[in-house]
Amino acid sequence: MSIDFTQRQGVVEQAMSELVSPRTARKDVPVGFIGIGFELHFDWAKAKQSYTQAVGDVKGVFSEYNSMLAEEEPIQTKDDMLKLLNAYRAQGMQALVVYQASYISGDMALALATWLAEHDVPVLSWSHTETTGGSLTANRLCGQNFLLNILSSMDVRYSWIFEEPGADSLGESLGRFIDAVSAKARLKHAKILMVGGMRVPGFYDCELNEMSIAKHFGLAVDRIDMQTIWKHGEENFAEAQVNAVVDKLLSSPSVAGNGVSDNELFLSVRLALAIADYANSNEYVGVALKNWPELFDNYGIAGDGAGALVQDLGIPVADESDMGALLTMVAFNELTMSKGLPTLMDFSFVDHANNKVGMWHCGGTSTKLMREGTQFEIRNHSILDNYDPEDSYGMLFEFLQELGPVTIAKYQYPHASTIFAFEGELVDSPMRYRGCYGEVAPKELCSKQIAGSVMNYGMDHHWVMARGELLELLREFNFWVGIEELAPTEAKTSGRSIPKKMDF
Repeated sequence: MSIDFTQRQGVVEQAMSELVSPRTARKDVPVGFIGIGFELHFDWAKAKQSYTQAVGDVKGVFSEYNSMLAEEEPIQTKDDMLKLLNAYRAQGMQALVVYQASYISGDMALALATWLAEHDVPVLSWSHTETTGGSLTANRLCGQNFLLNILSSMDVRYSWIFEEPGADSLGESLGRFIDAVSAKARLKHAKILMVGGMRVPGFYDCELNEMSIAKHFGLAVDRIDMQTIWKHGEENFAEAQVNAVVDKLLSSPSVAGNGVSDNELFLSVRLALAIADYANSNEYVGVALKNWPELFDNYGIAGDGAGALVQDLGIPVADESDMGALLTMVAFNELTMSKGLPTLMDFSFVDHANNKVGMWHCGGTSTKLMREGTQFEIRNHSILDNYDPEDSYGMLFEFLQELGPVTIAKYQYPHASTIFAFEGELVDSPMRYRGCYGEVAPKELCSKQIAGSVMNYGMDHHWVMARGELLELLREFNFWVGIEELAPTEAKTSGRSIPKKMDF
């Protein structure tokens, strides 16, 4: 059973929440619902009855951030179709569900297709079976086929469902569409922030084409230098406030030990407060943090632990300024309404004999993801320790990640118009490396396919791991934002390159 991570609290989440600006609430996403049919030759009383039930089925999958635009009964003409579409659009409609109450006239379908071709409104067609043994009372299946033929001929994208009212599978399918297109609507014209202004040195796959980001996601990218966020912390958080959070951190029963100096703890916690406050007050939906070299060289800290504390507040933070990772984290965060707790990892270990892959990073993961019954250590940066333990910096949080279902994905360099993704189960394992670690048994793919695909395509070196079985939801979202999923390659331990798709 999946764990509800929203019931967990980060190690100093409450203390930080009291000091930083609150997050702006998610916006309402209105969904239009239109029933279509043809009274002349079909049972209109049954069509209206089924339409009423259909309205309830769709409302039943809405989140608190959705509202419905719907009429009392189905419509029958192209004039009614255009009138209703324009009225719903004026009320902010961001997605449309078209219910097949009965067979239809083709000119209504063509009017819908023409309107959709001019507007960025995702559409779902829903139909189902009907009573048999007598006259054909609705002819829904043929009517849906007729409708989708016209949409396809007009080059209009659509999703479709043919499932019975009230069925569990219907709720899953409807919910997937509503969640995906709602995330798309909320991200359009939202903002992400790069703290540090650019990628870290040599990490070429962490920078992305901003035109492509706008084209697919509708997101804007803002950049500030490290000094801007540092000054924000100095000017907005008093020494006593920061020390109070540090004290709560060190006194937490979740802490197994601390090897970081008092000054580095203070500066790291203040940086976390500064990032969270700046992001919330300026309505950023995620942050890419340039962890090094400036934080090492100019400020004397490692930024990973600060990023972990910010993520405890529900703000996605991508280490090492990785924009593709941040896009993936932001998408997961919106698709799951913050329940997925996406975190950035490296693909760092394979055990082909036991079909497992190990996901690791330095120690910047939300503390909510720590495995139950364990503790974390506050440490200096393990990679700096490899070079010179006497001259390394903190603060990082090192722990094993919680067990359970996960989805791993990454929008790929250089323009995030392709993605590779797979599901698995995070299983018990030792801490194979210092840092934050989790070992995944893949579900559909095997470890050789995953490793081979990564190497054959020359994929990005960072990955994002989110909680839950989210692959089909992610695919629905990717369909509506125009992202191509990369197909897995053969299960081998050697291979040859596959050219990157450079057209965004």
